[in-house]
Formats: sequence, structure tokens, C-alpha cells
Amino acid sequence: MNDSYLPPSLTSDLISELIVSLDLPQPTSIEPLKVSAAFHSIYLIHFSATAAPDVSARSNPDGTITLVLRVSGSQLPSIKTRNEVGVMTWVRQNTHIPVPAIIRYDSTGDNVIKHEFTLLEKASGVSVDNVYHTLSEETRTKMVHQLVDYLIELHTHPWKDGYVGGLTLENGEIARGPPMEENFWQTLDLENYWSESTEMLESLNPLAPDGYPDYVSFIVDSMRCYIHAIQNHPSLESYRDLLPRMSKFVAIIQEPQIAKELNQVTYVLAHKDMHFANIMCDPDHPECPITAILDWEFSGIVAAPRWNPRRAFLWNYKETPEDKAEQTRMENIFESVFQEKGAESILEDAKLSPLQESMQIVVNHIRAIVEVCPRGQAKDRVASWRTTAEEGMKEFGA
Repeated sequence: MNDSYLPPSLTSDLISELIVSLDLPQPTSIEPLKVSAAFHSIYLIHFSATAAPDVSARSNPDGTITLVLRVSGSQLPSIKTRNEVGVMTWVRQNTHIPVPAIIRYDSTGDNVIKHEFTLLEKASGVSVDNVYHTLSEETRTKMVHQLVDYLIELHTHPWKDGYVGGLTLENGEIARGPPMEENFWQTLDLENYWSESTEMLESLNPLAPDGYPDYVSFIVDSMRCYIHAIQNHPSLESYRDLLPRMSKFVAIIQEPQIAKELNQVTYVLAHKDMHFANIMCDPDHPECPITAILDWEFSGIVAAPRWNPRRAFLWNYKETPEDKAEQTRMENIFESVFQEKGAESILEDAKLSPLQESMQIVVNHIRAIVEVCPRGQAKDRVASWRTTAEEGMKEFGA
């Protein structure tokens, strides 16, 4: 649902000035990349072998070094960049998952280019979506084995005290931060769809600065945001008759016994958007093809059943029925590999109980209504979403 909020193109001279201001050598060349990213403009920063920066980045075969500059738009100021840096730092420190080293970053925009940015090591290889159709069945299966190992690692670091949110760095140490979701309202959304109001990101999104103590707490604050939106946006006026039921639903899921049952989940750090366009590989090394997992900005600690909310995992980023069928086939292989490795308990942790599923259905469909109506979208579907949400609330006695 998000619009593309990419920053304007930057000149090579301005980027060079930024690089030098970061106590790095003058680049030999700067190469803008044409990508489908909705949240960053991306540039390759090339350094000669004789003036390579002294950083924790692998060099090219000829001794040169290439870094990746990701310049962020102003979608979710500061917190998105800080979350990406916090999560990537945690992953590098606590797992064997290949993640590019962070060379420099700025989450303030108080710099030469006037934008937030991350400067990263360049991952080797190519994105899997670009070569997927050329990969052998053996290589595809090896990738699944690698991904299963990565997910097992993430699940062996459960956040046992209960926590839903992101991560950040404070004085170089990992700290809790607000959750990040791609479906959050963003800064230009306020201008484009909420211009008649004085709404802020915090009033429309569940953005508790230190995250939420458990699954239900996050759901409750999400519902607070949806109720607030329905109360205030003209396009949602016809849904205001639902507000008493929504408030009752929120009260019911917070009742101690019900909340206890709903909170029976494992908490894990999840990428949440691990499709094959975010996975780099080296097809010439079929035994260990994956070289990096990219784009962690919307990652965070979630209830384990929400680790793959968009069902993006193992998708080759193509929309045809054949490609969706291939994703389903790969998901079956994925489950088989988990069983081979004796890690079935992780698959069980990733399942919602019937009560949790009923709660999530309510929240998902109300969120969808609140998301599309101000944009004037999906007018042929919102009535059925309302019906589904009402049926779900009825199951809770609301």
C-alpha cells in the first residue's frame, strides 16, 4: 500500500563530499543503481586499491573496494534507520546469518546530503530473484537448507521475557525500540491522506518507543490506532457504528485469563520480508549458494506466528500463478527440511492457536479497512472485510 517515497537523486560531487566527511578516502567513482526499492535510493561507491578505506568490508579480486550507500526517504524519520542498524548489528553479533557490515550511518539527516543513510559493505553475488529460473533443483534445495539453519539460529535466541518491537543502538549497545511495519502510516501519508487533520505518526501507528511487553499489548495499541483513525477520517465515517464493538473486543482480549492464553507464544527476531529479491546468492557455489540477507529495516521481535506476515518467504518476486505455485512447492520442501533436522517444534511455534487466529483475523481486517479507505482503494472488498471482522469479534462476545 505504500507509495514510493524515494529521496531526490544526488550528484556524485555531493556524495563524494559526504564520503570524505565520514573520514573515508575520496571515491574513484559513484554509480547510481536502478532498483525497485520503495524506501531507498542506492549508490555504489568505488574506491581504488591504492586508496581503499580501512573498513571491515571485503575487497574485490583486484584489491578495490565497493561500498553501498542507501539513502533513505523521510517515511518514518530516524526510527526506521535506527531499527535497521540495530537489527543488523544484533544479527551479526548473535548468528551466522550473512549480513553486510555497517560502515557508517546517520539517522538524523544532519549531514552533507541532508538525508538519513546507511553505508554498507557490498554483498557478493546476485539477488536470487534475478537468477531463480536458472538455478538447478539441487541449488534451490541447498538454499532452503541454509535458510532453515538461519531460522533455527533465530529461534534459539528467543526473547523469553516477552517483547514485541524493534531494536536500536544506544551508545553502541543494543536496546529496545519501536516496532516497524511496512503498512504503517508514513510522513507523506499524513500530507496526502490526513491533510485536514493534525495527526502525527504516533497517533496513527503503534510506535511505543521501547516496544510492547507482549503480543496482546501490541494488538491493543494497534486497535487504539485503528479506533482513532475511524473516529477522525471522513472516509471511515460509515464504520463508526463498529466502535463500541471494537472497544469491547479490546477489553475482552485484555481480560487476564484470555490475555494469558493469547500470549502463549514464543518471541523471535524476524526479517518478515525474506523474499528472494532480498537474498543474494552465488550460483557458482551450489553447496552454499546464499551470500547475504538484505533489507532488515522492517524487521523486529514478533510473536513467532507473525514471522512471515506477508507470506513473502521463498517467493521469487514474480506474480504469475506458476511462480506462486513454485513458492508453495518450496514451502513444502522447507517443512520437510525442518523435519529432517528435527526442528519440528519451531514449525509448531509458528502456528496460531484457534483463539489467536480469531484475534488476528479481526485485527488484520480492521487494519485493511483503515488502510485503504482514506486512499480510496479496494472499494469492492471493504464490505466483505467488515463482515469478516464482525464475525471475528462475535467469537469473542463483542
